[in-house]
Amino acid sequence: MIKSIGLIFFMFFLVQEPVLKKQKLTDYLSMEVSTDLRTMTQQELSAKFLGARIPDVAMTDEQSAVEFTITASPTFWQDGDVALLKEFYDSSIPTLFQEIKFSQKELVELNEKEFVAYQFEGKPDVEGNRAAEQRYTYLLYTIHKNGLVTISFSCPPYLKSKWQPIAQKMFETTKFR
Repeated sequence: MIKSIGLIFFMFFLVQEPVLKKQKLTDYLSMEVSTDLRTMTQQELSAKFLGARIPDVAMTDEQSAVEFTITASPTFWQDGDVALLKEFYDSSIPTLFQEIKFSQKELVELNEKEFVAYQFEGKPDVEGNRAAEQRYTYLLYTIHKNGLVTISFSCPPYLKSKWQPIAQKMFETTKFR
């Protein structure tokens, strides 16, 4: 009897939904973030973004398998250019990945803000790295105060069933200031 109760509690903890906690991530954006994510260390940032612009926010899970980033950069795009921005990324994203399979490629509105949303699986086309790992990726692009804001989530395919609904819930709570 006690073993059965213990097993039920164990199963409950395995299927328990992750907790999302509202966080002010940057001076321009807040959202609810899974408590299973932590800020990347300086060493992790240096290794993952060698030679690239360091994101404004970079988080991962305890195994460092998940990557969640937010990056803003000045741009020539204007607030009304989100549909045009989609056309640009429709053609440029496939050049950055191999074996890409889109499950979402559309304009969406979240909290009265228009975004270009992409969900797909593919291998990053890293120069000289033919053994790149397949990844599930969820991207949001938008324009905010004459800046291009990219919100990105990725994980290996074996974690997709766990993390895809979490990433969707997180992204749905995105709010700009």
